[in-house]
Amino acid sequence: MAARLGRSFCAMASYLKLISVASVALVACASGSEASRQAGEGAKYGAIGGAVAGAVSAAIFGGNIAEGAAAGALTGAASGAAVGAAAGSAADKAAAAPSQPDPKVAALRQRIGDRNYSSALLLAQCRHKEAIASAEETYAATQDRDQRVYALAIQGVAAEESGDKALAAAVYPRIQKEDPSRGSEEKLRADALQAVIKVQAARRQAGLPPTCS
Repeated sequence: MAARLGRSFCAMASYLKLISVASVALVACASGSEASRQAGEGAKYGAIGGAVAGAVSAAIFGGNIAEGAAAGALTGAASGAAVGAAAGSAADKAAAAPSQPDPKVAALRQRIGDRNYSSALLLAQCRHKEAIASAEETYAATQDRDQRVYALAIQGVAAEESGDKALAAAVYPRIQKEDPSRGSEEKLRADALQAVIKVQAARRQAGLPPTCS
């Protein structure tokens, strides 16, 4: 009798333990959970990073800035949500897998490189000094001309928005030397200022203050 009671008690304890584990898992995936919150934050910043990358690319390499920004935002949101959710809860990793990227955005990332894409995300978050330093590291680390031009362009946009006119003025001759087909220094500055406008629009669309003051 005592043995049967012991076995019943152990079975009940195991059952209760399973319920407890399941409850924890449900809480972790709930809409108000930390994983859910970080997924949202990741999507928001991922979307901005994608939009910024598209805007700078269109300003430097040509094309429709708005289309580039929108495409970048879609892919950035998907990947950002996955990263944010994974940071909030390991249990959400499988559910937070990003959607298939747009081929145009995949081509953009291949052209500018992941390091430049990361610099664009820093710029999106108003982390100008970090974006400039990151882009300079990318410039020094690659011999790919497009990626070097893009890294310099990120620096120009970040310098213009943060008010560092001296740095911005020093960047444009470097872009021109790297690739003379990009146009005059005046055109390069106009391109950078146009990109600043699009960067700020991306922040506004994501529900954040457009400027960094």
